[in-house]
Order: sequence, then structure tokens, then C-alpha cells
Amino acid sequence: MATLIPYISRRTVRSLHYLQFRPPYPFVKKGEYGQRKVGPVNEEKKLWPGQDKEFPELSPKFAPNGKKANPYQLHKYTGVQAEGYVDAKTGEFVRVPEMMAELVVPNLEGCKLRPYVSYRTDGEIAKIQKAYAAKVKEKGSEEIADLHTVESERWPPPKMTPKTLFDITYGREIRDSNKKA
Repeated sequence: MATLIPYISRRTVRSLHYLQFRPPYPFVKKGEYGQRKVGPVNEEKKLWPGQDKEFPELSPKFAPNGKKANPYQLHKYTGVQAEGYVDAKTGEFVRVPEMMAELVVPNLEGCKLRPYVSYRTDGEIAKIQKAYAAKVKEKGSEEIADLHTVESERWPPPKMTPKTLFDITYGREIRDSNKKA
């Protein structure tokens, strides 16, 4: 073990030994088995914002190292696509109607849908279950009860197939028109 300790001569003021000329930067090992790389450690990850450094583009809203991370070209940067272009001859900004953002909002007047589920939904489901169970008990089997029950009153509701969707939306109209004819 004593032979592993490097012998440094002390006879002169300074002998030329590598332990006396340490680099000002650390050794960086790339990966577990990778090649050792000698050089300064440059961690760009600290320059990016976000908890996990997930925002890749530079923004004027952060400047960790002063002017380096906040260049003049980004002072008016918003991250939004421009609605036109800068004319090379005049230097003016020309707006293009096709590039302008539009909000396409459907007209919801008379719409029966609501943005939330009512708290009474569980009670309504329980009523449908009881009514369907009574009909099954009255008719004797689920198959016969299904024949005498409207699709929207069955429980559990039928699997949504194209035929089921057609029966729910147009079935009653077709039955009524057949009875009239």
C-alpha cells in the first residue's frame, strides 16, 4: 500500500509533479463507463426556467445570468406566431388576414346540454334501475322486458352501436309511422 502513495521530492522549491499542477476545473465522467473528459463543466440546464427545465425557448421573462440569457432580440418576444410580416423595402409590419387568429365558437342557443352533471343523477339512475327491475319481474325475463321497454329506460343501458343509436333517435318515429299506415 505504501507504494501507491506518490513520492514527491521536497529537495527543490517545486518539482514538476502532476499533483502540484491541479487543473482549475474538475474531471467530468460522462456516464457510468464513459470516457473521462477533462475540461470546465458547463451546465446549460441551470439557464432554462421551470422546475425540471422543461421550457426550451428563451424568454425575456427570465434572466439568470443577466444579459447573456436575455438578449436584445428577445425583448419583444411573446412566443406567439406573428399576424403578418415585416416588409423588406419599407420596414413596416404588414398584417395578413389569413394569418390572424380566429376564435371559432359554436352557437349554443337552445342547447339542452349543461356544463356539469347534476347531483340528482344518482337518484334518477336509482329510479330507472327500480323501474326496469319491476318490469323484468313482471315480464319474467330481461329479453321480454327489453321488447316492452324504451331504450332510454333500460338498465344497464345497451352498448352504443350504430343500430342502438339509430333505434334511440329514429325508432319511435318509425314505429309511429308504421302504426298510422
